[in-house]
Amino acid sequence: MVDGMQLRDYQERVIHELRDGFRAGHRRQILALATGSGKTVVAAHLIRNAAAKGHKSLFVVDRIELVDQAASHLHKIGLKVGIMQGENTAY
Repeated sequence: MVDGMQLRDYQERVIHELRDGFRAGHRRQILALATGSGKTVVAAHLIRNAAAKGHKSLFVVDRIELVDQAASHLHKIGLKVGIMQGENTAY
């Protein structure tokens, strides 16, 4: 468990696969998992690790519901979140 976030085995596996891809020089990767499989949780974990190294991240979604979901996951693990949504921005 990391910061109250328990990753499932397959989530840990895809994180390792993405990291292996980056080490191999693949800078543009796509993570595809089934609906409800925890893509946002995986992204939150990766973003938290990037923030710990002093890096900034951008998380883009195409639905309002996903904005709230992503922000909630990121807040739960102690990250500051800024939201830019059309004319609506929240910090």
